[in-house]
Amino acid sequence: MTIIDLKEQIIHKKLGNFYVFAGEEIGIMNIYLNQMSKVYNLPITRAESVASVYSSCTTRSMFGNKTGFYVIRNDKEFTKQDKYFESIKKDIGQNVIVLLFDKVDSRLKFAKAFKNELVVFEKLAPNVLKSYIKKAIKLSDTNAEKLMEICNGNYDMCMLEIDKIDQYQRAENMYDVYSDDKMADKAFETLLNNGAIYQPENSDVFKFSEAVCLHKTHEVFDIEKILRDNGVSAINILGTLYNSMKSVMLIQCCKGKNIKEITGLDGGQIYFNRKYVGVYPTSDLVRAVKIVNRTIAGIKNGMYEDEYAVRYVLACIL
Repeated sequence: MTIIDLKEQIIHKKLGNFYVFAGEEIGIMNIYLNQMSKVYNLPITRAESVASVYSSCTTRSMFGNKTGFYVIRNDKEFTKQDKYFESIKKDIGQNVIVLLFDKVDSRLKFAKAFKNELVVFEKLAPNVLKSYIKKAIKLSDTNAEKLMEICNGNYDMCMLEIDKIDQYQRAENMYDVYSDDKMADKAFETLLNNGAIYQPENSDVFKFSEAVCLHKTHEVFDIEKILRDNGVSAINILGTLYNSMKSVMLIQCCKGKNIKEITGLDGGQIYFNRKYVGVYPTSDLVRAVKIVNRTIAGIKNGMYEDEYAVRYVLACIL
């Protein structure tokens, strides 16, 4: 089942009583769960497992059934109970159960048994996520994209940071004192510069990769020294650089319109790496990707020392 199918069921009020939601976008899942709650006219009850609610869902008392809407996260035990797969929807009657998982292995009996109830919540397309951000707060396009990149394209993380920006604006009376639309940008930049906005682990590795892809030579060596002083491994640094430069190379070499289908890159990879296209000639990009890949292999087999590998790569490609 697709998200569009689920949306149609919600709109037409023709929901089932058993669903499996999979994916990292918890915030989007919660939006749909709240919409489903309104259609069912039932409050959401968070439960630990199917086993913990099964009895109340299947037992009929003289006072009638008490209907519940149960949301259960990571019940791995139930995924092994294949004897219940065929009967669960019938057994729970008017009750509703939604199972949440980070990922569901399509090879398992569980996934095959509930393929019609499985909804995968993939990351939003960058343009869609950007529209959500700009609807929630008046950030410029540049800062909206920066927030998306910081949060790795995750809707839930973006909304948490937007709430932080909003709270800061209220605390500083930025809504009352100023009337221009740039206050959200000022608040975001202040929090970012003060380290209050979430930064992913190894954020300097991503800054390094960006500096190389933009051919900012002096900045590259400054960041490389910071990474070296902090003991970040060359494999980590060069692995991130390889992924970025390979994505740029594929996008730059692709002459067709269907970049995703031709290159195998996802929407986020294309969106965030497109800004590097054209910085290097294609022949230089191909050469750089080969050098980085060969150096990573050399570190693994002992040909290159970890301490000097990154600087060797920089000397070759910059």
